Amino acid sequence: MIHHVSLNNKMLKLVTTLFFSALSVFVFAQKFTAQASKNKVAVGETFQIFFTLNSNGGNFRPPALNDFDVYSGPNQSSSMSFINGNMSQSITLSYVIAAKKEGKFTIGAASIVVDGKIIQTTPIAIEVVKNQAAAQNQQQPQNQNGKSPSTVENTGDNIFVKTFVSKTKALQGEQITVTHKIYSRYQLVDLRNIKFPDYTGFWAQDVPGHQTIQVTNENIDGTVYQVGELKRSYLFAQRTGKMEITPLEVECIVRTQSRRAPHDIFEQFFGGGYEDVMVKVKSKPVNIDISALPTSNQPEDFSGAVGDFSFKAHLSKEKVKANDAVNLIITISGKGNIKLLGPLKINFPEDFETYDPKISEKVTAGANDVSGSKTFDYLVIPRHEGDYKIEAIHFSFYDPAKNKYITIPSPEFNLHVEKGDAESTSAVTFNPKNKEDVKILGNDIRYIKTTGVNFKPANQFFFGSPVFYTAIITPLLAFLGFIFIRKKHIAQNSDAIAVKSRRATKMAKKRLVLAEQHLKSNNKELFYSEVFKAVFGYISDKFNIPLADLNKEHITIILTAKKINDPTIQQLIDIINKCEYARYAPSAVSDELSNIYSNTVEVITKIEDEAK
Repeated sequence: MIHHVSLNNKMLKLVTTLFFSALSVFVFAQKFTAQASKNKVAVGETFQIFFTLNSNGGNFRPPALNDFDVYSGPNQSSSMSFINGNMSQSITLSYVIAAKKEGKFTIGAASIVVDGKIIQTTPIAIEVVKNQAAAQNQQQPQNQNGKSPSTVENTGDNIFVKTFVSKTKALQGEQITVTHKIYSRYQLVDLRNIKFPDYTGFWAQDVPGHQTIQVTNENIDGTVYQVGELKRSYLFAQRTGKMEITPLEVECIVRTQSRRAPHDIFEQFFGGGYEDVMVKVKSKPVNIDISALPTSNQPEDFSGAVGDFSFKAHLSKEKVKANDAVNLIITISGKGNIKLLGPLKINFPEDFETYDPKISEKVTAGANDVSGSKTFDYLVIPRHEGDYKIEAIHFSFYDPAKNKYITIPSPEFNLHVEKGDAESTSAVTFNPKNKEDVKILGNDIRYIKTTGVNFKPANQFFFGSPVFYTAIITPLLAFLGFIFIRKKHIAQNSDAIAVKSRRATKMAKKRLVLAEQHLKSNNKELFYSEVFKAVFGYISDKFNIPLADLNKEHITIILTAKKINDPTIQQLIDIINKCEYARYAPSAVSDELSNIYSNTVEVITKIEDEAK
């Protein structure tokens, strides 16, 4: 059965689809979700919780995890995906935790600031059941008699753990060094079930290299202890007020002299045997008073950077053609809360098309502080010729050592934009009004005309003249012409598939803009990636095939059915093969990037000509 759908219904469905697509993109841009690897766990069983944001944000605040032991976190990871020509990026913060007791618990909402607004995740429900197999399956270290170690609750000051902080009073965003140490007068055999604090309210950066604990001797009030550093971290407070570092808990297996009666003469002579015992130790909580940064002399563009930083910015080129891309690269380096820095405010000219910056960072935790660099790479496309200025960019931070705010300016950037090529101009989908036209309209005072004055003879009237009738008929003809053109336009655009096919070439040229930019910078990996996306996106748009269904065999079948010449098909497949080789086996491709680019433009042009 064939259903006939009217043109109006088709247009209504198309508009509805576009509306909900735009709505979904808007919601997607600020999506902040929470998820657990398991929603039903046993007591003591480790699992993960994930907080994922697909946009840039700051001031992340995790939920309170008082009913759980936190073994690690926040652990950061990022991902990028490309679907139907749209690129998206997400950042995930994860924690490894374990429940302390049975029951039903709710992990509250985490929050983060995006574009000046606070958004939150949905709480997670967790059911915790009794761990029946823990006692049977857990392997216990054995003492000299082959028995599991006994548990000792009270050991006095013979073994304990302690948390040290570099300061108990600090400013928001200022670095605090936290060190966890164990002290023992016994011989340490093993440490297990170490439960570190969760550092709620802080951004934590752990110092690597504590897989093996180095034990040294330390004299405390005349008593010699074996001391081992369990962990060192750098904390940056994300809010003000009194904050607490929760206790550290450790189960220690220590070797002590046995209290039982000696079995034989050798034990009597050498002082008896030894046995391994388990001791549970717990540190005291540490309170830290976090104060707000001073408000006096605080710069307007201050965004929360605390530490000692340097700042530089530069343009990838100072001369460019209209509709060609240029990069503004900003790099912040130094010591402090560098991971929490967000993009700077930049006033670009109105004629520039701009994109969210690509962010990369190199952050390391050294022996005394967190240091590194963070780079923001802005892609900018000027749309009109002329000379432009990008205002100086200011980066402000608070230096706790100098107890003052410091602002570092960049120079102004001058960009000369030459007239673009005809092809690149035709690829522009949005063209703002011409600034030169605005300047001409501003000349509202003109000179008095003294030459070339034409006078009309007397008794000649405009009414009834040929010009009069022409003025009357012309609007009518123009209106009828408008209706005719409008109907033709509606008929041509009623078929969404045909419209998408006609625009395929323009979309391919737009996608090749970034490829050309990477070609000029000789960035092979990104160049081949953009060419690959342009080719597949063009075939998908041109022949209305979902991007997920495309592969080389399918493309060959489609082009053959459309009566595209075999040499053209083979040329396209060769380009796809080279892009795939370059992505997974870079050494297998030896062609020049300029040849690949020109071949891609050529093959798309051929397909357009042969598909007509």
